Amino acid sequence: MKQFLVVLKFELSNYFRKKSFVVSTIIIAALMVVGLSLPNFIDMSSILPGLAKSETKVEEVEKEDIINLAIHDEKNIISNKDVLKAYFPNSNWKVVKNQDELNKLVENQDVEAGFDIKSSTQYSYVVQNTKFDDENKTIFDELLKRIYREKQITSEGIDFNKVDNVYNTQIVSDVEVLGKDSVNNYFYAYILIFVVYMMIIMYGQLIAVSITSEKSNRAIEVLVTSTNTNNLIFGKVIAGAIASIAQVGVIMSAALIAYKVNNEAWNGMLDSVFKIPSELIVTFAIFGILGYLFYSFIFGALGALVSKTEEISTSVGPIMMIFVVVFFISIFGLTNGDSVLLKVCSYIPFASPMTMIVRVATGAITSMEFIISALILIVSTVLAGICGAKIYRMATLMYGNPIKLKNALKWLKVEK
Repeated sequence: MKQFLVVLKFELSNYFRKKSFVVSTIIIAALMVVGLSLPNFIDMSSILPGLAKSETKVEEVEKEDIINLAIHDEKNIISNKDVLKAYFPNSNWKVVKNQDELNKLVENQDVEAGFDIKSSTQYSYVVQNTKFDDENKTIFDELLKRIYREKQITSEGIDFNKVDNVYNTQIVSDVEVLGKDSVNNYFYAYILIFVVYMMIIMYGQLIAVSITSEKSNRAIEVLVTSTNTNNLIFGKVIAGAIASIAQVGVIMSAALIAYKVNNEAWNGMLDSVFKIPSELIVTFAIFGILGYLFYSFIFGALGALVSKTEEISTSVGPIMMIFVVVFFISIFGLTNGDSVLLKVCSYIPFASPMTMIVRVATGAITSMEFIISALILIVSTVLAGICGAKIYRMATLMYGNPIKLKNALKWLKVEK
């Protein structure tokens, strides 16, 4: 135990002394603080309307959004032109006498678009350039449909307003969630999955590089003769876990404190972002950390199979491929947490660290399933640590060509 603590302390000091680790943590935390403090120094209401602090600000934004439109209505289909502003709020309309004048206004960009009405059911929409988010035509369609219906219904001697009220009856409803709010949890689950992904990718490879570097400079020969290999690999992996949790904790704490201080400037817009449900936090703490340890032991063993740092990408390639596939299964599974594929993956140690977050977020899991999956991952992590230590012990003193994983697995069978 004493040797393990010595290794753990040494590896932690290496992480915390690294300029890259300290600088990246400070920079990301500082960016979080600066970003969340911006509304106190810059008027961001034009970008985020929810940050408007007064009615005057809202009015200024609305004035900026006013659009100019033109209409040619030779047959006076729309007799009351005031109805145009009801359908197009914040718009100025210019009535022209012919289509040539309409086209000229559009070409000169004096108006954003123009409407040339042929009849109560036909018109031409004139624009200089089409836009992906242009809704003018859709809105004008609704306007002409209403006018056409009113004329036809009125001509039959029926009160149009009564018919219109029947068709436009407002239905009042609310949503009572008895289980999990999957809609809101989607965002939280996405963020947590991404955090797990980045932690394993970044720190897993750091552990592999660290072991390979020690092997390449022969420092590993001194280490393996000074202490048990279990202490070495477990110390490295757990030190990486502590360092990664500390880094994420510092960054998230900085963001949380900065938002609390600037909450009034944000008008509570990001309240929901910092209110992650407790069950998701617990799931992340259990499966995220166990998943990190599970993969880190594998990365450590794979790092010991090669003698040069440039060969690491080849060694860890297969496990990286599996991990990326699991990541995409989890992301796509957010829309269907009850799928068979996701259920199966939630019991597989390679996938459960991320897929369990999805299932908990969508409410598609029972307490017993959660416990079984956690137990499987715990046992798998311990086995990965033991097997990783054995491979580490046998591979660290073997130099030359990279050792194939299948050969390393054969060693384990022989040793058993």
